[in-house]
Amino acid sequence: MSKVVWLEGDNVFVVRKGKTSNDKISDGSALVQTYTFSVQQWALATTSKGFGMKKFFSLDHSNCLDCPFSLGNGNGGCYTHKFQQYVGFLSLLRSIKREDLTPLDRNKQADIVEMCFNTYVRFGTYGEPSLMPTKVVEAMVWVAKSWTGYTHQWNKDWAKDYGQWFMASVHSQDEALTASEKAYRSFIATTDGSEDAVSCPASKEMGYKSNCAKCGLCSGLVGKGKRDIKILQH
Repeated sequence: MSKVVWLEGDNVFVVRKGKTSNDKISDGSALVQTYTFSVQQWALATTSKGFGMKKFFSLDHSNCLDCPFSLGNGNGGCYTHKFQQYVGFLSLLRSIKREDLTPLDRNKQADIVEMCFNTYVRFGTYGEPSLMPTKVVEAMVWVAKSWTGYTHQWNKDWAKDYGQWFMASVHSQDEALTASEKAYRSFIATTDGSEDAVSCPASKEMGYKSNCAKCGLCSGLVGKGKRDIKILQH
């Protein structure tokens, strides 16, 4: 397993290549995943113990922004707020030394691109992926075998370029229509499945016909898909 770490502003960025046991994501082949943590989360993980999940996830103001599922700024309903993920995040953060927290440079960018070559890239495994520099995202998808990415920042002017690569995370047909006006395809978390969109092939309702790495439909405007995608909220 390999990783690249950099510090920018109040956030710690990690791009890591390895395997996952989640067969909804991948079939067991190596994949690249990106993470955005707050410096506060890193500091807590590396200097304290016994603080609990709620304390950790409440420090997500800078890396999750105004996502409605952020604990710091929203209702805390994010699917990553589970014990198994939490333990994994702590382990990852504790592997990062203070001397690793340096700015992104050409060598780090080159290592990231090499890591992504002919590999599935999962943007935003934790944290907001649109906080990554556009030049880095573009270079990663250029060499990737496939990729997926989602953002709740699609309605922000500063995030307009990320619609090339990421899906707008929305929760209704009206939101999807608004996102399309901002040059985003949408990934709709639906309550009844009535939206005009393709059902996620890796979903429970579709019988897990595929996985994210193989499917690759959630890849913005320049990727594989052309229509909006929907999934039932469970």
